[in-house]
Amino acid sequence: MTEMIRLVKELTDEERLRLFGWGENIFGIEDHEFRWRPKDLHFILDVDGQAVSHVGLIDHSVKVGGQPVRVGGIGAVVTAGDVHGRGYAQTTLRYTERYMCEEMKVEFGLLFCLDRLQPFYAKQGWRLLTETVEFDQPTGKMVSPLNVMVLSCGEREWPRGATDLCSLPW
Repeated sequence: MTEMIRLVKELTDEERLRLFGWGENIFGIEDHEFRWRPKDLHFILDVDGQAVSHVGLIDHSVKVGGQPVRVGGIGAVVTAGDVHGRGYAQTTLRYTERYMCEEMKVEFGLLFCLDRLQPFYAKQGWRLLTETVEFDQPTGKMVSPLNVMVLSCGEREWPRGATDLCSLPW
């Protein structure tokens, strides 16, 4: 079995179907009908030449307590339905975390997740934000109904204060 993670700027139709087309409401948030920001980069784990897991990444500055903080925005973390439970998402996420911290040199990672996924991210060092997080939508600013978690890329603690994404969520 050969595993390889590759970085691409765009997904092919075949990759999109394999990774995201295997079920309905795979992220559990489709009923929110949010507008989402496209990812800048896509990390794909291939096993024996077939895409099995994906993590999207953006480079962005948010405002925390009115001050800019540069983050790597993690989104669309997914594993194809027929290969769940094999650690592929964790492998792909770890690779993406190293890339954002070491190559992009952002201060923090930031992601949105459902309650049921919070323990998965917490085990990997992500910390739940308890202060308000707002993001943009076509109708204006909105407070995130989803959990927002951060990962420090160094020694710095996440600043205090409300967070404004200054963007659509990712």
